[in-house]
Amino acid sequence: MKFMDSSMTLRQKNLVINSLRYMDRRKKISQYCDENEKRWTELSFEEANNLTRMLDKMAWR
Repeated sequence: MKFMDSSMTLRQKNLVINSLRYMDRRKKISQYCDENEKRWTELSFEEANNLTRMLDKMAWR
């Protein structure tokens, strides 16, 4: 990801990247729930933990 504004600090850049990751993760979890006809609250701890780990290993790392 390339930032055009050179006045942004490293901390600000990291906050932007983390918020994009969060939005993408949220979208993927919602998609998973829709495909399995579940709500977020119906996910087991193990299922949610595995899903989060899988999403953390995606392309942004």
